[in-house]
Amino acid sequence: MTDTNMKAAAPASGQPLLKPLVLILLAIWGMTVMTAAKNGVFDAVGDQPPFAIVVAALLPPALFLLAYRTLSGVKAWVGAIDLGLVTAVQGWRVVGAAFVFTWGYGLLPGTFAIPAGYGDILVGLAAPFVALMIWQKSAGWRTAAYGLIFIGFLDFISAFAMGVILRENGPVYQAGDLHTGLLAEFPLTMIPSFLVPVFMILHIIAILKLRGR
Repeated sequence: MTDTNMKAAAPASGQPLLKPLVLILLAIWGMTVMTAAKNGVFDAVGDQPPFAIVVAALLPPALFLLAYRTLSGVKAWVGAIDLGLVTAVQGWRVVGAAFVFTWGYGLLPGTFAIPAGYGDILVGLAAPFVALMIWQKSAGWRTAAYGLIFIGFLDFISAFAMGVILRENGPVYQAGDLHTGLLAEFPLTMIPSFLVPVFMILHIIAILKLRGR
Protein backbone atom coordinates (compact mmCIF):
# COMPACT_ATOMS: atom_id res chain seq x y z
CA MET A 1 0.00 0.00 0.00
CA THR A 2 1.37 3.40 -0.98
CA ASP A 3 1.74 6.31 1.43
CA THR A 4 -1.23 8.02 -0.24
CA ASN A 5 -3.47 4.98 0.26
CA MET A 6 -2.34 4.57 3.84
CA LYS A 7 -3.29 8.17 4.58
CA ALA A 8 -6.67 7.65 2.93
CA ALA A 9 -7.34 4.53 5.02
CA ALA A 10 -6.74 6.15 8.39
CA PRO A 11 -8.52 8.90 10.32
CA ALA A 12 -6.95 12.31 10.63
CA SER A 13 -4.85 12.80 13.73
CA GLY A 14 -6.02 14.83 16.68
CA GLN A 15 -9.69 13.91 16.33
CA PRO A 16 -11.63 15.45 19.24
CA LEU A 17 -14.02 12.52 19.75
CA LEU A 18 -12.74 11.92 23.30
CA LYS A 19 -11.72 15.35 24.50
CA PRO A 20 -11.10 15.64 28.28
CA LEU A 21 -14.50 17.27 28.83
CA VAL A 22 -16.21 14.49 26.90
CA LEU A 23 -14.40 11.84 28.97
CA ILE A 24 -15.44 13.58 32.18
CA LEU A 25 -19.07 13.76 31.07
CA LEU A 26 -19.02 10.08 30.05
CA ALA A 27 -17.56 9.11 33.44
CA ILE A 28 -20.17 11.11 35.37
CA TRP A 29 -22.94 9.77 33.16
CA GLY A 30 -21.78 6.16 33.56
CA MET A 31 -21.39 6.45 37.32
CA THR A 32 -24.86 7.98 37.62
CA VAL A 33 -26.45 5.14 35.65
CA MET A 34 -24.52 2.53 37.63
CA THR A 35 -25.56 4.04 40.95
CA ALA A 36 -29.17 4.22 39.82
CA ALA A 37 -29.08 0.58 38.71
CA LYS A 38 -27.61 -0.62 42.00
CA ASN A 39 -30.35 1.25 43.87
CA GLY A 40 -33.15 -0.36 41.88
CA VAL A 41 -34.16 2.76 39.94
CA PHE A 42 -34.63 0.74 36.74
CA ASP A 43 -36.72 -2.02 38.32
CA ALA A 44 -40.19 -2.34 36.80
CA VAL A 45 -43.09 -1.69 39.17
CA GLY A 46 -45.87 -4.25 38.94
CA ASP A 47 -47.05 -4.64 35.37
CA GLN A 48 -45.81 -1.20 34.33
CA PRO A 49 -43.31 -0.92 31.44
CA PRO A 50 -39.69 -0.08 32.40
CA PHE A 51 -40.14 3.67 31.97
CA ALA A 52 -36.87 4.48 33.76
CA ILE A 53 -34.80 2.48 31.27
CA VAL A 54 -36.61 4.08 28.33
CA VAL A 55 -35.93 7.55 29.75
CA ALA A 56 -32.27 6.63 30.40
CA ALA A 57 -31.94 5.53 26.76
CA LEU A 58 -33.79 8.37 25.03
CA LEU A 59 -33.08 11.43 27.17
CA PRO A 60 -29.29 11.70 26.49
CA PRO A 61 -29.67 11.64 22.66
CA ALA A 62 -32.44 14.24 22.94
CA LEU A 63 -30.24 16.45 25.14
CA PHE A 64 -27.37 16.01 22.69
CA LEU A 65 -29.54 17.19 19.79
CA LEU A 66 -30.69 20.17 21.86
CA ALA A 67 -27.07 21.03 22.69
CA TYR A 68 -26.09 20.67 19.03
CA ARG A 69 -28.81 23.10 17.97
CA THR A 70 -28.09 25.68 20.67
CA LEU A 71 -24.37 25.51 21.51
CA SER A 72 -21.77 26.54 18.94
CA GLY A 73 -19.09 24.58 20.79
CA VAL A 74 -21.00 21.32 20.31
CA LYS A 75 -21.49 22.09 16.61
CA ALA A 76 -17.77 22.76 16.23
CA TRP A 77 -16.95 19.52 18.07
CA VAL A 78 -19.21 17.50 15.78
CA GLY A 79 -17.84 19.27 12.72
CA ALA A 80 -14.26 18.32 13.59
CA ILE A 81 -14.97 14.62 14.18
CA ASP A 82 -13.93 12.18 11.48
CA LEU A 83 -16.93 10.26 10.06
CA GLY A 84 -14.89 7.09 9.65
CA LEU A 85 -13.78 7.21 13.26
CA VAL A 86 -17.26 7.70 14.68
CA THR A 87 -18.41 4.79 12.49
CA ALA A 88 -15.56 2.53 13.57
CA VAL A 89 -16.43 3.06 17.25
CA GLN A 90 -19.69 1.22 16.55
CA GLY A 91 -17.48 -1.87 16.49
CA TRP A 92 -17.88 -1.94 20.27
CA ARG A 93 -21.48 -2.99 19.68
CA VAL A 94 -20.20 -6.57 19.83
CA VAL A 95 -20.68 -6.26 23.62
CA GLY A 96 -24.28 -7.14 22.76
CA ALA A 97 -23.02 -10.72 22.71
CA ALA A 98 -23.68 -10.55 26.46
CA PHE A 99 -27.36 -11.04 25.63
CA VAL A 100 -26.58 -14.26 23.75
CA PHE A 101 -24.41 -15.59 26.58
CA THR A 102 -27.06 -14.71 29.15
CA TRP A 103 -29.68 -16.51 27.06
CA GLY A 104 -27.35 -19.51 26.86
CA TYR A 105 -27.38 -19.69 30.66
CA GLY A 106 -31.17 -19.64 30.65
CA LEU A 107 -31.50 -16.16 32.14
CA LEU A 108 -33.11 -14.29 29.23
CA PRO A 109 -35.76 -15.38 26.71
CA GLY A 110 -34.32 -16.28 23.33
CA THR A 111 -37.05 -14.27 21.59
CA PHE A 112 -35.33 -11.16 22.95
CA ALA A 113 -31.71 -12.20 23.31
CA ILE A 114 -31.14 -13.77 19.89
CA PRO A 115 -32.23 -10.84 17.65
CA ALA A 116 -30.91 -8.20 20.07
CA GLY A 117 -27.57 -9.93 20.63
CA TYR A 118 -26.88 -10.98 17.07
CA GLY A 119 -28.10 -7.61 15.78
CA ASP A 120 -25.46 -5.89 17.89
CA ILE A 121 -22.82 -8.38 16.81
CA LEU A 122 -23.70 -7.78 13.13
CA VAL A 123 -23.38 -4.01 13.48
CA GLY A 124 -20.19 -4.34 15.53
CA LEU A 125 -18.50 -6.60 13.00
CA ALA A 126 -19.59 -4.52 10.01
CA ALA A 127 -18.58 -1.15 11.49
CA PRO A 128 -14.80 -1.39 10.85
CA PHE A 129 -15.36 -2.38 7.23
CA VAL A 130 -17.78 0.49 6.65
CA ALA A 131 -15.31 2.86 8.33
CA LEU A 132 -12.58 1.66 5.97
CA MET A 133 -14.87 2.32 3.00
CA ILE A 134 -15.44 5.85 4.30
CA TRP A 135 -11.73 6.55 4.78
CA GLN A 136 -10.88 5.21 1.32
CA LYS A 137 -13.98 6.79 -0.26
CA SER A 138 -14.73 3.44 -1.87
CA ALA A 139 -17.65 3.09 -4.25
CA GLY A 140 -20.91 3.04 -2.29
CA TRP A 141 -19.34 4.27 0.95
CA ARG A 142 -22.17 6.72 1.64
CA THR A 143 -24.82 4.04 1.10
CA ALA A 144 -22.91 1.68 3.39
CA ALA A 145 -22.70 4.34 6.08
CA TYR A 146 -26.44 5.04 5.94
CA GLY A 147 -27.12 1.29 5.87
CA LEU A 148 -25.13 0.73 9.06
CA ILE A 149 -27.04 3.54 10.77
CA PHE A 150 -30.38 2.11 9.63
CA ILE A 151 -29.56 -1.40 10.85
CA GLY A 152 -28.17 0.02 14.09
CA PHE A 153 -31.33 1.96 14.91
CA LEU A 154 -33.54 -0.93 13.79
CA ASP A 155 -31.69 -3.20 16.21
CA PHE A 156 -32.27 -0.75 19.06
CA ILE A 157 -35.97 -0.34 18.28
CA SER A 158 -36.65 -4.07 18.01
CA ALA A 159 -34.65 -4.84 21.16
CA PHE A 160 -36.53 -2.25 23.22
CA ALA A 161 -39.88 -3.39 21.85
CA MET A 162 -39.20 -7.04 22.68
CA GLY A 163 -37.73 -6.09 26.04
CA VAL A 164 -40.99 -4.33 26.97
CA ILE A 165 -43.28 -7.02 25.57
CA LEU A 166 -41.43 -9.87 27.26
CA ARG A 167 -41.11 -8.21 30.68
CA GLU A 168 -42.47 -9.89 33.79
CA ASN A 169 -46.24 -9.40 33.94
CA GLY A 170 -46.09 -8.06 30.40
CA PRO A 171 -48.77 -8.66 27.74
CA VAL A 172 -47.50 -12.13 26.77
CA TYR A 173 -46.08 -13.20 30.12
CA GLN A 174 -47.25 -16.43 31.71
CA ALA A 175 -46.23 -17.72 35.12
CA GLY A 176 -42.90 -19.51 34.91
CA ASP A 177 -41.84 -17.91 31.62
CA LEU A 178 -38.42 -16.40 31.20
CA HIS A 179 -38.70 -12.61 31.15
CA THR A 180 -36.47 -9.60 30.53
CA GLY A 181 -36.38 -8.37 34.12
CA LEU A 182 -32.63 -9.01 34.23
CA LEU A 183 -32.16 -6.00 31.93
CA ALA A 184 -33.04 -3.79 34.89
CA GLU A 185 -30.28 -5.23 37.06
CA PHE A 186 -26.61 -4.28 37.23
CA PRO A 187 -24.40 -4.99 35.31
CA LEU A 188 -26.58 -6.01 32.34
CA THR A 189 -28.68 -2.85 32.57
CA MET A 190 -25.61 -0.79 31.64
CA ILE A 191 -26.20 -1.89 28.04
CA PRO A 192 -29.71 -0.44 27.50
CA SER A 193 -29.33 2.37 30.04
CA PHE A 194 -25.85 3.62 29.11
CA LEU A 195 -24.26 2.00 26.07
CA VAL A 196 -27.36 2.17 23.88
CA PRO A 197 -27.74 5.97 24.22
CA VAL A 198 -23.98 6.38 23.66
CA PHE A 199 -24.20 4.45 20.39
CA MET A 200 -27.38 6.33 19.45
CA ILE A 201 -25.52 9.63 19.83
CA LEU A 202 -22.70 8.26 17.65
CA HIS A 203 -25.28 7.35 14.98
CA ILE A 204 -26.74 10.86 15.21
CA ILE A 205 -23.27 12.38 14.78
CA ALA A 206 -22.75 10.17 11.72
CA ILE A 207 -26.05 11.37 10.22
CA LEU A 208 -25.09 14.99 10.81
CA LYS A 209 -21.73 14.37 9.16
CA LEU A 210 -23.29 12.61 6.18
CA ARG A 211 -25.76 15.43 5.67
CA GLY A 212 -22.93 17.93 5.85
CA ARG A 213 -24.62 19.93 8.59
